[in-house]
Amino acid sequence: MKKGVELNQEDQRCVLAAYIYRNTGDHVPPTVPRGILQFKNDQEWLEHTSFKVTKVGRLDHRAKYCYSSPTWPNNPELRRG
Repeated sequence: MKKGVELNQEDQRCVLAAYIYRNTGDHVPPTVPRGILQFKNDQEWLEHTSFKVTKVGRLDHRAKYCYSSPTWPNNPELRRG
């Protein structure tokens, strides 16, 4: 597993195109009402989201899921004052 920010630029472009249901200030899926963002932007999503990689460290295109932690860092109730 690698954080999105650790992936090379080509792999980052690939995950941004593949994971269309991320909810960021840069990308809001059509099924989500505007206003409540999961992440403030795609960069923050890449910083908090891990992806499966191959033995050589490239994105594993067979993987179907990614893992974000925390899952809602942009939630005002979870932000540290």
